[in-house]
Amino acid sequence: MSDRRKYAFNGLEYFENVREHMERHNFIEIPVGSIGGIDGWVLKMRRNLFDDNRLFVFICTLDRKPKIKYRCYTSILKINGSLSSECNHYLEKSKVAGAVPVEEGYLINGGIIVEYGFQIEGILVSEGVWTFNFHDPLFDYKKNMNMITFQRGTTFFYCHKQLLTHHSTYFDSDSNENQMIELTDSIGFVDFLQIAHGVRGRVNFESISGTLRSAQKYKLLNVIQLIDQIALLRLPGFKIAISEAISSDLNHYLADLLKKQDSFEGLTEELKKVDLEAISGEVMKKLVKFFLVF
Repeated sequence: MSDRRKYAFNGLEYFENVREHMERHNFIEIPVGSIGGIDGWVLKMRRNLFDDNRLFVFICTLDRKPKIKYRCYTSILKINGSLSSECNHYLEKSKVAGAVPVEEGYLINGGIIVEYGFQIEGILVSEGVWTFNFHDPLFDYKKNMNMITFQRGTTFFYCHKQLLTHHSTYFDSDSNENQMIELTDSIGFVDFLQIAHGVRGRVNFESISGTLRSAQKYKLLNVIQLIDQIALLRLPGFKIAISEAISSDLNHYLADLLKKQDSFEGLTEELKKVDLEAISGEVMKKLVKFFLVF
């Protein structure tokens, strides 16, 4: 298997009239689309400033300069079909490059065929938090059948099966196929995925309700527990009723609400909105304690 297929985003591109472009210092840019949810990626060539007979092959973005963690690979296809000048990286920069010689063994009809592979592992967001890349498929999903895809219209989110099936019974852990799940609610869903994979600091006031709905639907208790803590400590503007806190299993937040509850009548009305037979033992203890000490 070609090394490029070990990367989520890979392909072959042809740079024509190489020597002519070297003389003019104006190599074309070949668009390669969106990678990691970031638009404007291009494959480029540039002359080596210290050796006119060598070129740099690299991938970069034209519109944005994200800080990313990535793996990449570039190679040049020879006339005889073999690959050479391989270059592999695992860095934290916005460009990747490999110097390749220009000689007759590489020129095909005056041009050069570049094989490349690129995979974004993480993206640094404005809050200074490293996040996972759920925008690109896993490079080995066809072979290992190890991917769960969430779809809403033309938007897709790709996740490894292992973590989701480990933390939740919602997903079929015995399936030997890639799974496709249709999203009905995408509000806060990316934050839900980030938290589920261990990223902290991804809950915000605008999307917390949607993130919580996803955590409940897909039975990710670790996400619910983190939201419970964050909502109480870091989001003072977040307000929900007691019945919602019970239904959402926000135990810490519920305890705080009960401390502020000033009447039996108000709590009784809230309890009419929930299925008391379905509530957890932890919630029941908190309710009993309230009635005993009120």
